[in-house]
Amino acid sequence: MKNPPYYTFYTYSVAGIPQEERWKPTGISDIFFESLEEARSAVIAMRDDVAADPEMGWATTVIEKMETIPLDQAAVIALLNHGPGRVVARCEIVETFGSKT
Repeated sequence: MKNPPYYTFYTYSVAGIPQEERWKPTGISDIFFESLEEARSAVIAMRDDVAADPEMGWATTVIEKMETIPLDQAAVIALLNHGPGRVVARCEIVETFGSKT
């Protein structure tokens, strides 16, 4: 493949995770979205669910924009064997969700 494609995805995580720790495998699967709007809707729905339960507390959550390295066969194998951290070229926080007030 002459110029393998790269992609932009969105995901969310609890705020405050250091960048060097963010993509290490933890056993908790990440959920990815094609658009910022999809990610935002998912986070808002989760926050609404948490706010509806007085025994639960909301942890500040961030939406992250993730850009991949070019996805050739070696990159896909690294993704399958080692998780998404192996194909992340850049990641930035694009939105933060605190407690619903």
